[in-house]
Amino acid sequence: MGEVLKERRKYKRIKLGFPVNIKVKDTNREYVGNTLNISAGGMAVALNTFLPLGKNLLLTFKIQEGLVFENISAKILRVNDIEDKFVLGLEFLNMTSEYIEKINNFVDSIYFIKRIKLFSNITDEEALYLKNIAKNISFKEGDIIFKEGSEGDAFYAVVSGKVRITKKSHLKESSEEVLALIREGEFFGEMALFDEGERTASAIAHTDTLLFVITADDFNKMMTDNHKLVIKILLEFIRTLSRRLKTMDQEMVDLLFG
Repeated sequence: MGEVLKERRKYKRIKLGFPVNIKVKDTNREYVGNTLNISAGGMAVALNTFLPLGKNLLLTFKIQEGLVFENISAKILRVNDIEDKFVLGLEFLNMTSEYIEKINNFVDSIYFIKRIKLFSNITDEEALYLKNIAKNISFKEGDIIFKEGSEGDAFYAVVSGKVRITKKSHLKESSEEVLALIREGEFFGEMALFDEGERTASAIAHTDTLLFVITADDFNKMMTDNHKLVIKILLEFIRTLSRRLKTMDQEMVDLLFG
């Protein structure tokens, strides 16, 4: 049993709720449950009906559009009685390497979004919402993502690669100063979600780069569709801005009196 648990726990688990069709193999009886969490190794399902340990099942479920799994063999490893429902701990038995990769990639995308500082306090369900409205856009090394003075219309986070933030030099008209190098998991351009003003710097792909992009239009729509998520993001934005202002204040003190 210990080896089974160790094998299952090697997969990352996320908390998502979606319907799952359950068919008991030896009786062909069918039920509909709701997932509490999922990984490539198994899932926890809330069900109105008690099913005993060891039962072999067939599962059909859709995590999101285009990610559907049919007739997945599973076994009940544990059953807990919580309030008026039974929570089944299920182990997948016949997940192909292709299916495991699909679920792992999906789970990793949720983990990535929650590693972005601006989204560090959101739930897995809210991260999935962001995943569904965002786009992944590739840039080649040297590509201009946006120019200083252009209208801000999107927020970016680096999935892979690096982005350099530059500003026109006041000393030489044709040269630029590098302000920052943005790496994987870090974000930039966030002011575009809150302010329709011009970009105060340019962003250039320092290497071949994949970016997670949320447009200002999508964020404005989110204010209507998911205002609780917007409040969480705004609070983290305020905290981030406060930290930056403190850092700038300290740098000014060091410059004047250091």
